[in-house]
Amino acid sequence: MAFPIVFRPGRSFVSMDRLAQDFWRSTAAQAVAPVFAPRLEVVEQESEFLVTAELPGLEEKDFQLEVHGNVLTLRGEKRSETTGEQKGRHFTERVYGEFRRAIELPVEVASDKASASFKNGVLTVTLPKAETAKVRHIPVNAA
Repeated sequence: MAFPIVFRPGRSFVSMDRLAQDFWRSTAAQAVAPVFAPRLEVVEQESEFLVTAELPGLEEKDFQLEVHGNVLTLRGEKRSETTGEQKGRHFTERVYGEFRRAIELPVEVASDKASASFKNGVLTVTLPKAETAKVRHIPVNAA
């Protein structure tokens, strides 16, 4: 999509394409480097929570899980794999660094029964609800 040509006093004609490119180039140069933060999904089921986290490029040794009360904490580090040869690279959008995600669940979980699996860069954590957190339906009798 081509933008119209704009005249700026004291300068030659400049296209809107060029203005947009200049804007994004200067903005990108001033931007703070982003930090890696895994994307999460939390699903509540009747007796447990399922938490999935996307951890592309990581291995089991690169992260840790902890449960305290009703808070699941995922922490680790995605390390940069740079080499001395950088020829041909124009820019990179890959992010690296330490991360920490704390997920507060609405009820306490049975941490001693929690389990986790890691396959193809996706971590799946199963957190059974504590017995005290489970809903117990009380039948009502008509008197």
